[in-house]
Amino acid sequence: MKLFTVGPTEMYDEIKFVGGRQVPYFRTKEFSDVMLSIDCLLKKYLHTSRESKIIYLTASGTGAMEATVMNCLNNKDKILIINGGTFGERFKKICDSYSLNSSEIKLGTNEALTETHLSRYDNCGFSVLLVNLHETSTGQLYDIKMISKFCKKNNMYLIVDAISTFLCDAYHMDENDIDVTIISSQKGLCVAPGMSMVAINSRILKERVMNNNVKSVYFDFNNYISNIERGQTPFTPAVGICMQIYQALKMIDKLGLEIYLETIEKKAIDFRARIGKLPLTIPKYPLSNAITPIIFKKPIAIDIFESLKNEYDMMVNPTGGVNEDYILRIAHIGSNDFEDQKKLVECIRKILVRYE
Repeated sequence: MKLFTVGPTEMYDEIKFVGGRQVPYFRTKEFSDVMLSIDCLLKKYLHTSRESKIIYLTASGTGAMEATVMNCLNNKDKILIINGGTFGERFKKICDSYSLNSSEIKLGTNEALTETHLSRYDNCGFSVLLVNLHETSTGQLYDIKMISKFCKKNNMYLIVDAISTFLCDAYHMDENDIDVTIISSQKGLCVAPGMSMVAINSRILKERVMNNNVKSVYFDFNNYISNIERGQTPFTPAVGICMQIYQALKMIDKLGLEIYLETIEKKAIDFRARIGKLPLTIPKYPLSNAITPIIFKKPIAIDIFESLKNEYDMMVNPTGGVNEDYILRIAHIGSNDFEDQKKLVECIRKILVRYE
């Protein structure tokens, strides 16, 4: 089965090799050295200061989102959430579950986030903005410079879920005054799911994380911060996935980040050019290089998903909710190349003929 999905991705052979090896014991200097190398490389690719701290959670991205809310926000905050799809909605649900004061900018189908949306909330007393920078459920990539400018103007913390944009699109944490970045193992890193990381800059670390009395044992960030100083986590991590992350980061370091990102961008451009010759459309709002949503004129998306899976051994991302019958999402990350994309487009073309 060939994966054209945004996570898990079609993994590189070097990662699969590491995944097939014996998982090492981890309370050792050797594993600590691996974790410290991971820490250094992640900060390098997040473009954040060495003074920033990274939390290593054995949890899904949603676990990291909730842990971030627990550690970085409090009941005095007035929170603004950009809700452009499934994952923006998830931030809202998390805030509601903790009875936090939150409002949302709710975007409609095919609606791009603009300065007008944000300006309505100028000088309204908001203290934090939560955003899934690439809303994976729709493919929309929000303008981080626009969002950062708004937060800076209103003296707000900026917390970014970058799970499906990090190592897919250019990402500069410090340059854009991002206080917290949430990432996961199975997207741009192209390794197995199971690890999520939260990068925290010194401002929010000192003003919030170190002073919040978190009612949790497992998700208390301060415990993780003290442990990573020695290259460890307070609880058993997904050791095998950590080893895969280490291999992935070494691969990127050897290749060069710019070349790695350029390859993904070229695959996205290539796919969108090829798919443009078929009787379907793609959204007009800005898209991440990670995925391309393809929109069918008839409610046949589920049928095409099943045909690709069952007849051609190709797996793409279906879309839930109101768009499930009309939209599929195709990922451009992982080891798939231009020839693989060409074959996928040809298979979609063959299936579409049945519906003419």
